Amino acid sequence: MTYLDFTSKDFYIAAKDLLLSKGKKVELVKGDYLCHVGEKDSRVGLLTSGSIKYSRFTTRGHERIVSFAFTGDLVASYSAMRNDAPSPVDIVALESSIIYQLPIHQVDKLMGIDLRMKLGEAVAYKAMLEAIDSCCHTPEERYLALSSRFPDIHNRLTNRAIASYLGITPESLSRLCKRLVTNL
Repeated sequence: MTYLDFTSKDFYIAAKDLLLSKGKKVELVKGDYLCHVGEKDSRVGLLTSGSIKYSRFTTRGHERIVSFAFTGDLVASYSAMRNDAPSPVDIVALESSIIYQLPIHQVDKLMGIDLRMKLGEAVAYKAMLEAIDSCCHTPEERYLALSSRFPDIHNRLTNRAIASYLGITPESLSRLCKRLVTNL
């Protein structure tokens, strides 16, 4: 799913144009952090290449990936951007990535509060849909949706990252993939 799936095309084009024309180009390598858990980061960005993970460590010390962003997606910590609250997630590059970012107060000045509200709503809506998917769809269904959106997912992400997002172990992911290949 992309932001374009649940926002108007005009909004996406306006946000994209603003971020590309006025945003600061940030080049990341695998493992670079855009935002750490607990930081206040009120920037919003457009991912023009690469992939990003939103993750958090459990109380047992296991990383849990709660969302991905891919080329064309907007990237932001909703709570930090909208409420000036600490980010509940780490936002980390999974591969070499390029993002065009702007502080949200600049978006306010350049486009008015309407765009800021829409950006916040888009980020929150994506998080809500992913929470619903996590609760209402099996790991296999979520894997099939992810791999249909990004057929080269295994070339871009580790099995551990994919498994974490699905809420299963890498071994379970391997069995799932073998089962899917066998059933073809």
